[in-house]
Amino acid sequence: MTKYDVVIVGGGPGGLRCAALLSERGVKVLLLERQKRIGKKVCAGGITWSGLIKSLPEKLIQKTFTSQRIRTRYQDFKINGEQPIIGTVNRHELGSHMAELAIRHGAELITGSRVVTIDPDRVFFTDGKSTLEVRYDHLVGADGTNSKVRKFLGLDTPPSQHGIGLQYLVPEGGPEMVWNFNSDLFGNGYSWIFPHRSFASVGCYLPDNSMVPLQLKKNLDRWLGDQQIRTVGCRFEADKINIDYRGWRFGNCYLVGDAAGLASPLTGEGINPAWVSAEAVASTIIDPGHLAENLNRIAKRHHTHRTMSRIAGRSWLLSTLMPEFSALLLRFKMIGFEKFEMA
Repeated sequence: MTKYDVVIVGGGPGGLRCAALLSERGVKVLLLERQKRIGKKVCAGGITWSGLIKSLPEKLIQKTFTSQRIRTRYQDFKINGEQPIIGTVNRHELGSHMAELAIRHGAELITGSRVVTIDPDRVFFTDGKSTLEVRYDHLVGADGTNSKVRKFLGLDTPPSQHGIGLQYLVPEGGPEMVWNFNSDLFGNGYSWIFPHRSFASVGCYLPDNSMVPLQLKKNLDRWLGDQQIRTVGCRFEADKINIDYRGWRFGNCYLVGDAAGLASPLTGEGINPAWVSAEAVASTIIDPGHLAENLNRIAKRHHTHRTMSRIAGRSWLLSTLMPEFSALLLRFKMIGFEKFEMA
């Protein structure tokens, strides 16, 4: 049985970032990823320019946008900036890059490994042929919404604290990045068009269980039909998004990203919170006195987004009025787009 300083469960941006930072400092790290292919996830791939995109190599940035189109029931306008507001990345390309970096620093990665059991000092996992056992001093859960580490910690997430994201990957979505708010179709959520280099992510997000997924998909299909975006034969994806944040440090166990419930309840954006929480966890393992100021800022923004989302979800009227009011503030530059970012 092999012993590691840190075992990380999950090979998304959070787990890989944590692995790279720890191994760079000489920490013995094992990362277990359930999928055989790093980077697979339902994700529109939008990253705010003020967030982690500045830390990525230019080759990973698919497209950048100096404007954002905002549509509500009564408004349709653009927010413009001198610098890019948001860029898009391909999750597989991002994952591959980060995995290479972690391995280069000395981390050990095992893909196609499914965690079976977690004990206070060891993890049992299967590689499809046999069950293996490893010991750890520190355990990091970076394994997404259905986190095994989160369940080991006794943090069961009620259905009402799961958002849902649906998307199609289509050949062409137009040149603009679009945010559309329609309470009739998407309740207190929204739909989007996020263009990449060779395709576009078109989808929707709902921050609660106020609508069954089948109805949400029908509404998305209706909206896309109105946009004259064809989805026949296109790849369709759906996934739950954990927004039930209850902390990130639990003794020698830690949670990052969606496993911690850090995705924005308002927008569903989770890449930057995963990245920031991974940096906080790695820094804390290396230095237990680390203050994690950036993560505390993310957690505070998460609470604000959660409050706004809950208020909007109380009724159809509030789901209609809140986007209209927020859009007006954006339109007349009384607030900046960063108010809605998890950065």
